[in-house]
Amino acid sequence: MCKNNKPTEACNPLIAVYGIYKNEQTFIERFLKSVQTADQIVLCDTGSTDDTNIIINKFIKNNPDIKLKTIPIFVSPWRFDDARNTSLSLISPEIDICISLDIDEYLMDNWKEHLINQLQDGVTRYYHKFKTFWSDGSISEHWHERIHIRNGYTWKHPVHEVIEYRGSENIKRLPDFWIYQKPESKDSRHNYLSLLEQSVKERKNIWRSWSFLANEYLNTQRYNDALKAIDTALEINNSDKSFLFKQKYLVYKGQNKINLALLSLNNAIFHMPERRELYVEKAKYLSQLGRNTEAYFSILEAEKKTNKIIDYHYDSSAWDDAFNNCKKNIFEQAKKEGIIYE
Repeated sequence: MCKNNKPTEACNPLIAVYGIYKNEQTFIERFLKSVQTADQIVLCDTGSTDDTNIIINKFIKNNPDIKLKTIPIFVSPWRFDDARNTSLSLISPEIDICISLDIDEYLMDNWKEHLINQLQDGVTRYYHKFKTFWSDGSISEHWHERIHIRNGYTWKHPVHEVIEYRGSENIKRLPDFWIYQKPESKDSRHNYLSLLEQSVKERKNIWRSWSFLANEYLNTQRYNDALKAIDTALEINNSDKSFLFKQKYLVYKGQNKINLALLSLNNAIFHMPERRELYVEKAKYLSQLGRNTEAYFSILEAEKKTNKIIDYHYDSSAWDDAFNNCKKNIFEQAKKEGIIYE
């Protein structure tokens, strides 16, 4: 792409941002300000009825140099992968690198220069950091994979879609490249249940689809269906057993089945014994049950786990000041039980 991975005037790569939107008047201006230096921006409107397009047109008028095109599309039956593939297909063929974004997301400052300096010949996809600022004040971080070359990629799955390459992927990690998200709430803004049920019918061996389906069942208190979905996921060879047993713990917790909840949480710890987050979750749950001495010993065990890993298991409440406050509170409660002393 560029000699020695450094951009020159002769080989400066072209970067496009693409996505889909519907009724995003809350986020669209922030999104556009973030991506406006892209060489092309392609956004497909899937049926907006609010002021999103008014805001877009005003932004274009005030920023005439922005290379943005919006295209209304109609997808029926609705699927996120079909909508995203339509947006991707409308990117100009001369584009080198594509970034897929949702409208409630935005890019780090000086993202374009940073990315160009990291591009490398032969790499098909770039993994990057992704941070979500939730409305309740919590923060989650993990690796994501939204940056890819122009050709060869296709979105798959009706919802919670993933992008797949038709050949052999070559992936590079960008530990200092960030995409941020500030959604309105942790609650889904769509009913994904029917789409997830369709997803697992189409591809039965994707454990994460079963996990997402279980979460939807849990949200609607369909506990038995959630457990069946989790058990199906656990049978898939490459499934994350720790993540799934934690999910099973949440189902039993919702049913107030304390012993089964603790058993599931212990199974989650068994499959990932070196991670702090699970011990902290166990301490919090035991404390909620009034078993603060046990909770304190769990929090002490958590403290021994010092390797912070940023992935979908990461929980900011298990680290730094949040962890110290949790430990202090549990210690104070444990002292009242008369077994723990200063």
